[in-house]
Amino acid sequence: MLLTFDIGNTNIVIGIFENNQLIKKWRLPSNTKKSADDYAVDIIELCLTERIDCLKISGAIIGSVVPTLTGLICESIKKFTSETFTGKILVIGQDNVDLNIDLKVQNKNEVGHDRIINSIAGFKKFGGNLIIIDFGTATTFDVVGKNGEYLGGVIAPGINLSLKALHDMTAQLPKISVKAQKNVIGKTTIEAMNSGAFFGYISLIEGMIAKIENELGHKTTRIITGGLAELFKDSLKSEVEYYEPDLTLEGLRIVYENNSKI
Repeated sequence: MLLTFDIGNTNIVIGIFENNQLIKKWRLPSNTKKSADDYAVDIIELCLTERIDCLKISGAIIGSVVPTLTGLICESIKKFTSETFTGKILVIGQDNVDLNIDLKVQNKNEVGHDRIINSIAGFKKFGGNLIIIDFGTATTFDVVGKNGEYLGGVIAPGINLSLKALHDMTAQLPKISVKAQKNVIGKTTIEAMNSGAFFGYISLIEGMIAKIENELGHKTTRIITGGLAELFKDSLKSEVEYYEPDLTLEGLRIVYENNSKI
């Protein structure tokens, strides 16, 4: 079994693959105050709940945008796996991990590992000429060329981040969580705020797709992923062809397999 970690600013998404199939997925809050022991206990408890034998895990791969958590997760893995597991933890970004993707950007080290992994997975699954939209702490748009090359993208504030700022920076606006809504014109303050987030981000997606394709000069295949993508998948049916909630985990599996063959 392969253990995969997508470490984000808000959540750590953990996936377990068996025979190339994702058999279980969990989310833990990203907490830099926890120790490696704490994370090891969390993962052991998750596995026990699902009757998964930790000693059968034969490899692990980590993609992280939170460097302080990367080391903690590496140490935690070593605490609950067998001795034969040692040396089979791959970390995206380290020199011994070959991503086999051409990054056509000015500073390759600036590109978030999750965005690279999504691009690899997207190209493997759907071919080239992609726009991959990831609803995470930030809302990102990643553009993949016809041969799988990473062309760059767009980073916008995430939905929950925007709502938090709206609450924190105003005296009277409440804290809310976004949800689907039919009416654009809010009849209450909460409805008005929710409309701004829900329909505002739909308009953002529609507008950015149009601008990106105009700049590229051709149509693309559009994919959405990330924690809040499910909320928008129905409203974006006319703009987006594929909803892939596990795209990043699939990309980590692909990278692990490719490096195992080297």
